[in-house]
Amino acid sequence: MSGALCVLVVSNIDLKTNVAVTKPSAFLKSSVRDCILNVNNDYRYMKLGYYVSLHAEILGNKVVPTTENAVDAYRLPILLVRASKNNVPTMPYIVTDSVKQIMAEFKFPIVVFAVNPFSFEGYYVAKNRSALYRVVKSLSMNYRYAVCAQPLNGEMVSCKSFFGRSNIEDASIGEIAEKVYKTFNIPICKLHIQYVDGKAHLCSLQPLEMEEISPSDLNEISKTVSRFSEKGGFD
Repeated sequence: MSGALCVLVVSNIDLKTNVAVTKPSAFLKSSVRDCILNVNNDYRYMKLGYYVSLHAEILGNKVVPTTENAVDAYRLPILLVRASKNNVPTMPYIVTDSVKQIMAEFKFPIVVFAVNPFSFEGYYVAKNRSALYRVVKSLSMNYRYAVCAQPLNGEMVSCKSFFGRSNIEDASIGEIAEKVYKTFNIPICKLHIQYVDGKAHLCSLQPLEMEEISPSDLNEISKTVSRFSEKGGFD
């Protein structure tokens, strides 16, 4: 790319920065030629953040995150495979719509995540057979989709991640947040992590709701955006 190009920040978040920020609605009507930093709370397929990255790619622009990374990060089995290949500790898991198969694989309690593209409700813990049947039926949308089941061998922790920095001051969690960002380049997300014998394991990645972004989070995001702009690129 030409050295004359700079970073254009496109965000649906009211950032506290001196850097010029373009709203997604304006960007989607434009034909600008820049490196695009897409700062959004939700990059799921067919959500606003996804369309910003897609529009940037159609224009031939370099963009963070790419649509490929956005789609892969929110598809839990793909997230875990790619993360594991990049040395991110993950839990054992099974993707299935069969309760019997889950019980044959893991002992209770069991953590269950939705895999279907319409449900992002965090996770549910099933402590017995009847609870597992209820959870799988709900998250699979009456068995239309598979679920991702993992053993609960420790403690579940959820953290916010901003450009690979966790809001929880813990070295193990911080390392996971950093590696996940290096793998997928998702600027803003929520990570579900399980602690087992003092070691953190990635379980899931989900969008962060607007109301979950605190004033201190906003300051952290804004400072990072300013640094990106000062560098004039992503490399």
